[in-house]
Amino acid sequence: MISNRHNKEERGTRHFSKFCNPRLGMDMTRRVTRNQNDDDASNSKTIKTDDVGPWLYLNHDLLSIVMMQLGVIDFLAFSGACKSWRSVALSNWKTFMASKPPILLLIPLSGNNDMLYWLVDSEGKDFKTIIPHSAGWDDVGLTCGYLILLRKKTYEFWLVNPITRHELHFPPAPSSNQIWFSIENEGAWNRVSSTFDFTFKDLHVFKGRIYSVSIRGHFCELTLEPEPKLTLLETKNLLDEDISFPELVSWGENIYVMENLKVYKLDFGEMEWVPFQYTGDKHDFAFFLSDLSHSAASKPESWGSEPGRYVVYEGGGKGRFFIAVQWYFPHECLNVNLLHDA
Repeated sequence: MISNRHNKEERGTRHFSKFCNPRLGMDMTRRVTRNQNDDDASNSKTIKTDDVGPWLYLNHDLLSIVMMQLGVIDFLAFSGACKSWRSVALSNWKTFMASKPPILLLIPLSGNNDMLYWLVDSEGKDFKTIIPHSAGWDDVGLTCGYLILLRKKTYEFWLVNPITRHELHFPPAPSSNQIWFSIENEGAWNRVSSTFDFTFKDLHVFKGRIYSVSIRGHFCELTLEPEPKLTLLETKNLLDEDISFPELVSWGENIYVMENLKVYKLDFGEMEWVPFQYTGDKHDFAFFLSDLSHSAASKPESWGSEPGRYVVYEGGGKGRFFIAVQWYFPHECLNVNLLHDA
């Protein structure tokens, strides 16, 4: 669990616990202060708003319609309101998250303290929380909805999902440009063999298969059974030589390789990389780029808040790009078992 503290200085931590606590009651008492113009005194009164009978007894279909209109932060609050609402949220969790655009992920430098992070959704609403026992760890990226935390002295990896608060722990990893994999709780790393020179730069799961791209633009499929190995997929052309740090993303039926503002689509029929052409339709998907090299393609339809924290670039027919220090992608929130979802 990420938020399980009650230090007065960690108000954000307690705030997140409130959102996700299924035992929360429906007492929504609030205090209103009203200043009087005829003197310096001020009166305050308490208004009880816990009479929410009509909402409590809405059938689940109507409640689902209401819930789907919420932003990510309000959805977390909704899911913690009561058992009935939590049940609706859990049964629609994946559909809800898949329908939401990326949200900003902000992690300020914490020095020797536990790591603080906050998420800002497209409505400008945010929550903050602290990852307990994270002092001495570095945030090095994001994968499948999980923050990747690395202890540089030992090369241990710790994955934390900031939405579900699920954690995965892995032993110290080999320092190598080859591909190694580890299965949680088995306590070992296994090297993936290849019969050709392959210095990989990125991995991506697409339609239940694992693909990888090398620093030289070679495109491969990674299989783990019966033996882990890389298979080179022949393409009619290689990527441009000036693409030094390729990154794989996917949207719909297509997989793309990109670096900064250059994007190529793989034509699976011809097995050929073709430059991506942007139609100019602002309702079409866009590319969300993070400084920490975890990007994704997603619908940007509702992004309009927090303009000082990201940049929008129209790539002159080559794509539409939303650029920030780090994005979080709700549609990946439950993707820990990507290989089993296809």
